Amino acid sequence: MHRRSTKKWVSTAVMGIAVFAAQALGVAPASATTIAPGSVQVVVAQIPFDNQPVKSFSANCPAGQRVLGGGAFTVGGIHAVITEMQPIHAAAGDSFRVSAAADQFGIAGGWSFQVFAFCASVPAALGLVIVPHPNLPTSALSDRATAPCPAGKLLIGAGGKIDNGNGQVDLSLFTDNNGQTATATQAFAKEDVDGFAGNYTLTSYSVCAVQFVAGDIQQLKTGVATVTAANLSSTVACPSGLRLTGLAGGTTEPGTHMQRLSPRSTSGPNLADFGAQSSVPPSRGFSMETTLFCAR
Repeated sequence: MHRRSTKKWVSTAVMGIAVFAAQALGVAPASATTIAPGSVQVVVAQIPFDNQPVKSFSANCPAGQRVLGGGAFTVGGIHAVITEMQPIHAAAGDSFRVSAAADQFGIAGGWSFQVFAFCASVPAALGLVIVPHPNLPTSALSDRATAPCPAGKLLIGAGGKIDNGNGQVDLSLFTDNNGQTATATQAFAKEDVDGFAGNYTLTSYSVCAVQFVAGDIQQLKTGVATVTAANLSSTVACPSGLRLTGLAGGTTEPGTHMQRLSPRSTSGPNLADFGAQSSVPPSRGFSMETTLFCAR
């Protein structure tokens, strides 16, 4: 087992962002960049309750729609750890996949989780693309994988995945910028309070799109103040006139992990609920960072 460091790991990297004017690209901004009004919807899928220690499940977008981002909500106790939140673009149809695992304490009785996929009719001019970045396997106490968007594109949704963590390595999703826009997902993995003896692999996913008009793609990053508590929660809304396209959030204190990143509604979503919890009685405060991705 590793000895636990008390150092907090905080996302501070700031990268430049490129915003292209509509005139430079030779397109009309209103028709080229707008996700059709009312087309952003949330598809919800819930995995059946049982006592399996590791589970994966997907929410599938309707035919012809693209996945922009997603969320998850575990139900069944503090020892259910989210290990994957992955947006998938595929010829057979887009989806968002979530995986979760019981930590070494196990989960008494049945448990489940919900998967949320943010889906929309997306104009080709937005150049929607998923950029993955896998790190090499590691046994480090924590790991961070950054997936940069291509030049000229902004982050519109995020994802990450931990392989071979056995429920003892949890997933957080941060971004590269504390301002209104971001250009990269920073997936973050950390071992629990008593460490993990094996090697795990962390992958980051960025969902990226062109922004032709400033303010059409935004991130709203907030935090819950450090407190000594068993769990934290918050509710955050997109700015007026914008709709949710994805969710991200995380904690940095060992033994704490995200439990909820979920939209409040499934039609024209603009409000999200977040929750984090401690898998052992907390001896000191921890904080939660949350991010909404919003688009016009």
